[in-house]
Amino acid sequence: MPPSTSAPRPQNIINQYHTHHQNAFKAGLEEPAIPEDPTSLPSNGFRPFHGFSANGKVTAELVYANFGTIQDFDLLAAKGISVKDKIVICKYSKIFRGLKVRAAEKYGAAGVIIYSDPQEDGEWTEKNGHLPYPHGPARHPNAIQRGSVDYFSIAVGDPTTPGYPSLPGKDTKRKNPIGAIPYTPSLPISYADALPFLKALDGHGLTPEEIGGSGSDWKGELEGVGYFTGPSKVKVTLANEGKYEYTPIYDVIGTIKGTSDEVIVMGNHHDSWSCGAVDPVSGSAAMNELVRGLGRLVEMGWKNERTLILASWDDEEYGLLGSTEWVEENAEMLSNHCVAYLNVDGATNGGDIFGGTGSPLLGSVLRSVATLIPSPAGNSGTAYDDWLANYQQSHPGAEFPHLELMGTGSDYTAFFDHLGIPSLDFRFSGKSSSVFHYHSNYDSYYWMDKFGDAGFKKHHALTQAWGVLAVRLANVKILPFEATEYAVTLEKYASELKVRGKIKLDTRPLEESVARFKSAAKKLDSKISGLSGTSQTSVSPPTWAVTKLNRKLRGIEPGFLAKKGGLPGREWFKHIVFAPGLWLGYGGVVFPGILEALDDGDEEEAHKWVVRIADTIDEVAKSL
Repeated sequence: MPPSTSAPRPQNIINQYHTHHQNAFKAGLEEPAIPEDPTSLPSNGFRPFHGFSANGKVTAELVYANFGTIQDFDLLAAKGISVKDKIVICKYSKIFRGLKVRAAEKYGAAGVIIYSDPQEDGEWTEKNGHLPYPHGPARHPNAIQRGSVDYFSIAVGDPTTPGYPSLPGKDTKRKNPIGAIPYTPSLPISYADALPFLKALDGHGLTPEEIGGSGSDWKGELEGVGYFTGPSKVKVTLANEGKYEYTPIYDVIGTIKGTSDEVIVMGNHHDSWSCGAVDPVSGSAAMNELVRGLGRLVEMGWKNERTLILASWDDEEYGLLGSTEWVEENAEMLSNHCVAYLNVDGATNGGDIFGGTGSPLLGSVLRSVATLIPSPAGNSGTAYDDWLANYQQSHPGAEFPHLELMGTGSDYTAFFDHLGIPSLDFRFSGKSSSVFHYHSNYDSYYWMDKFGDAGFKKHHALTQAWGVLAVRLANVKILPFEATEYAVTLEKYASELKVRGKIKLDTRPLEESVARFKSAAKKLDSKISGLSGTSQTSVSPPTWAVTKLNRKLRGIEPGFLAKKGGLPGREWFKHIVFAPGLWLGYGGVVFPGILEALDDGDEEEAHKWVVRIADTIDEVAKSL
């Protein structure tokens, strides 16, 4: 199996000094064991650190940078607050942690500290009268979010082998990973440890209202903190020292051979920063039951037409390494034969609402499956009923729920963004009855049993949905893809380009090509509906017709891959319609080439991308 660039437990310190260099505070950088939670011992997880963080020791004044988005750093600069050669402290949430470090680097920061503020916890805070875990639903003050800080909106997988597999032995050519991982050291801390640093900023620099205006999100929820920008008068020392080495990782692959040459891949990762009851064990438990169920079907004589490949990926947490290297190694087979990838990272994070992210082609089939799954929320309806009701709260009048945009952050990335394979990532999420301690030692069985999924009903329902979806895709004659929904999605986002940015963008070529695509998609879906109707009677559609329609459906997603290169500055990402936001990571965007040109104020480049995408959409429309 491919090796991985990884670091064992590093030596980490964060100190705060007064100007006369007397050590005033040293961060604990440890989550204490909780007697009620038997797996919360520090030895059950890695010491808090950031995967792929740069090594280094820096001493500098501190600057508070809100959520660490590129817009936050832009605003600091515009207000005359420099982070150059300073240590930045910012909150988790909103964007992927690695992009916080990348933004800080862009503005010359010497180091980055990231902590979890109760601001991201909604109503479940001590300020609102809730007890912290394990006695209540609020965040434990010492909880720390570990995680990788690779730039996975730029590149994923082994950063030394971009675009080709990282294989054992000396024959694998390795490149300098600069541009894919940070050169600035960073560390995660708890909000208990963050308090002295934030208080040291009080009275220095700008207030949240002065920098962000009334109602600014720059003000967090910690008591006794003013959330001033700084820079501080005191100095902080941050040190991170880890050892980088190549070490084997192990994907576990199982196959149920089908009768055709088409393939469906299903995956979940098995690596974790701690015990990981949610991430990834809730998904791994679902996969184990999925395997058990499929195995029982095979024993009973069930025959699957399409081959099912079940994958338990390794090293997802460092940067999607196990899945990415496998995809790169098997790219030709997957491009020729894989019709869909179904991903479950975690079965539930405590929320009750079914749903997912993915290609619009797969929205219809996921909705159909959800109508068969009893609601785990305790009502008499289905998982679909809960999904629709929740969706209509933010989309009044919506006829049905759509999939969220696919960004990155899990193992679907290489399938979807690199090879153009229709992909789904689904789970139970939404509003939870407790704070989920993401990447913390408190992501534990005790938390799941008490707060996340008492009775494990959501685990059960998720497994049912995964199994029904797998069996349906394995044997349905005509792939249950809906081309019209793809076109409607593009239509929506093409219309929104008119009101974005200060550049007056001529979007007519794009809108006209989307209209042609929509017309062709409707005709294709209508033809499929007619043929599918015959399969419900004694008359079966002819094999040649089924083969032709499936070929058209399978050509839609890869039809949106760049013919040469990829997205600007991140050519590994080939999908020119959908991509993770360059400065978002987790969140997806539509028409990334256009959006990034608009963000850069480059009118000529934006127009080029309008024409390029319009031409590509027309090619896909003609293929239908």
